[in-house]
Amino acid sequence: MKQRLIVLLVLLLALSLCACGNRYRINIAGGADLVISCPKTAKAGETVTVETKCVTDGWVEVSASGAEVTAVQEDVFQFVMPKQNVDVRVLFAWDDMS
Repeated sequence: MKQRLIVLLVLLLALSLCACGNRYRINIAGGADLVISCPKTAKAGETVTVETKCVTDGWVEVSASGAEVTAVQEDVFQFVMPKQNVDVRVLFAWDDMS
């Protein structure tokens, strides 16, 4: 009986580790002060949404290592999580009004 219980516990532990194993980290590598929301992890293939502060005197650009970022709105960006950890960088640039 004890042996079956131990085997069952080991199998449950292995299954729970497999379920978490396909999550990857999202690191804000630059411009963290411009980010309102961004998840810390995501599964490969999930759509990740990054919300930035809205700016009126310039523009914001978001990049993610290993992924193509799309602007959904002026202050909302998305990318599909690759099968790797991602560094997100947010850049603010002033409008050239000259």
